[in-house]
Amino acid sequence: MYKNPNGFSLPETLVAFSCILMLCVIFIPFLIHYAYQLKQLQSEVEALKFLREGVEKAVVTHEFVDHARMYKGVRYELIWKDGGDHEACVRYDTQKVCISKEG
Repeated sequence: MYKNPNGFSLPETLVAFSCILMLCVIFIPFLIHYAYQLKQLQSEVEALKFLREGVEKAVVTHEFVDHARMYKGVRYELIWKDGGDHEACVRYDTQKVCISKEG
């Protein structure tokens, strides 16, 4: 084969560039989807933390009060249903996480 002492030839460069481009086309959508799922999971974890804190506070103080807070640009609303001591929900974005008292 012809030896090029000056570096890479144009065909070699194009093949390497096309390989890198194909890898980017495959992995960038995967990374975008993964980042979206991670954000959703972080929001759900934060909602569960807020729900836990609200329930613990209500158990100690016997005050079932609705309240809200903002965290990283997402509004979390704690809502008590059925007079307060039967079901609590946290709404955020378009999602909702609830916990209810059994029996």
